[in-house]
Amino acid sequence: MKTINCAQDDVIFREFETGSCMYRLLSGGVAVYSDYGGSEERKLTALHPGDYFGEMAVIDVCPRSATVVVTEPGTAVLEIEAEDLREYLASSPEDLVGIAAHLSRRLRELTADYTEVCDTLRELGRLDTTEDKINDNLLAKIKKFAAVYFKGKKAADRSVEDKSAAESHGDGLAERRKSVERGEVIFREGANSDCMYDIRAGRVGIYANYGTERQKLLSELVPNMFFGEMGLFGGVERSATAVALEDGTCLELIYESDLTKLYAENTAKTLMILRHLSSRLRRLTNDYLRCCKTLAETEKALDTGDQMTPEMLLQVEYMNQLMLMPEILY
Repeated sequence: MKTINCAQDDVIFREFETGSCMYRLLSGGVAVYSDYGGSEERKLTALHPGDYFGEMAVIDVCPRSATVVVTEPGTAVLEIEAEDLREYLASSPEDLVGIAAHLSRRLRELTADYTEVCDTLRELGRLDTTEDKINDNLLAKIKKFAAVYFKGKKAADRSVEDKSAAESHGDGLAERRKSVERGEVIFREGANSDCMYDIRAGRVGIYANYGTERQKLLSELVPNMFFGEMGLFGGVERSATAVALEDGTCLELIYESDLTKLYAENTAKTLMILRHLSSRLRRLTNDYLRCCKTLAETEKALDTGDQMTPEMLLQVEYMNQLMLMPEILY
């Protein structure tokens, strides 16, 4: 770990590079760009002292998703190599919560964007474009998400493998375990959240519109899988319902206040939680861009005649079948 002093306009890393370190901004400021220096350059966000960046290259081993540029003189960053992450967190366990909170915040923001693009697809799919005129508001949203796709299309259609269930999570905090029986509701859609879960035994189903005629099973989860991560930092309504699918399903509840203690007792498991959050972020980004791609193709079709072709209507219908938002955090 080392502190690096930067000059204004220095590039800390570039989009699509491979990296082996993450950073914490100590002083000054940096900005995050897509297509930096290109014809479609776009400033994504500005970061401030205390913020982390570049963490996905360390936590989840993937290429850089953006370029980071220094925006203020006197900027200093702490560089943390992947091999030093455990040592860094051991010496600064409170920063574990900061990194997890940073990932969670990015997920919540992207979830809001993803919900909006899914709603736009649904609105478009309900139109009979041989008779219904696409109104200006819907057209503006189509153009907005088309622009998102064209800016981020290099990342679209990437397959994202989730290895979260490929290795045992090991023991956690025994006092946080509870057993539930088949059919028991673990949490309900719309309820307030205050924790995430680790499945130690049994199976859990994630449902949309549970208990209604529109009920749909979105995902079936098995041991050594995390879920309910939106609740790790609380204050967010659950977007789905979780139900035990087997008798004797055993769950470990994980609260924000547990992270530092859990790190001391099972460091590997705590890092798995960070990888899980990072993996969900990459998968959600991929699905978001796929939706934006459909709307980009829609915009192109509209530009040729203000009416969608039968092929485009089929594509929108196909995306509507997919976009029941299974990747949204719950």
